[in-house]
Amino acid sequence: MKNYILVVFVVCFCCISFAQNGTFDPEKYYTTKDSVLLASFEEDIVYVLKDNFNDVVSKHPEFFKEYPTDPYVTYSSIPSSVEFGSEVGQDDYYLYYAYFLRNTNEMYKIDDDFGHQRNKIMIIYTRLNRIFSLLDGGGPGYMHSYRRTFGEAEYAVYLYALTRDRDDFSVKYDISKQKDLFKQTLQQIVTDRLENTFDIDETEKPELKKKLFTLINEIDAQITDAFYLTQAQKFYYDSYQLGKKMNESMVFERNPARSF
Repeated sequence: MKNYILVVFVVCFCCISFAQNGTFDPEKYYTTKDSVLLASFEEDIVYVLKDNFNDVVSKHPEFFKEYPTDPYVTYSSIPSSVEFGSEVGQDDYYLYYAYFLRNTNEMYKIDDDFGHQRNKIMIIYTRLNRIFSLLDGGGPGYMHSYRRTFGEAEYAVYLYALTRDRDDFSVKYDISKQKDLFKQTLQQIVTDRLENTFDIDETEKPELKKKLFTLINEIDAQITDAFYLTQAQKFYYDSYQLGKKMNESMVFERNPARSF
């Protein structure tokens, strides 16, 4: 997925928290720069203009909670709004969510800025999305899913930051067999889907299978410990198990009670 650029929203943020008296002062977090870099990954960059950025800050104190919730729960907790009430609006919300949570995660860094962990998780999530997009012939649902991976990945980084030094969250045993099984599961899904679909020309299937297996190998290369294996499994089972078609059901199936 290349050159997917939304010209919207860039600022250096410091620690994020509510004031000690519990009130929220949005002006504390306003930017004075012309634009803010919300997100970037590989060739994709997302900016937002100053006025848009400050307007979001003033209306959404949930981005500055001391104990963040995952992006889906956070998004579901807000009233319907003009700027975030549509599917594209939800995509934008996840981008803002990722930006502000990234600044929160900065408070937990010791010897790095979590850039390495963030990149590994983004590769896992985006390659999974790409695999099923290719199997299903693409569609807008997969584009929405791609944009929302920024928020989902940043929450995974937050979990990593909280648990990385805790022995009770550390897996002490070898996970290589579980890792191999996950890779084999993805390969078998690709093989089964290609053998049983009539939407793809038979002459195109060998090359497509090779491309899909390359994506699987890229995912496998990022799974270097139990944390990344867990994130890969969770993202797969939450989003793509049973070959759910994102183009048809992603937004409304995951939040059927929400009105857009």
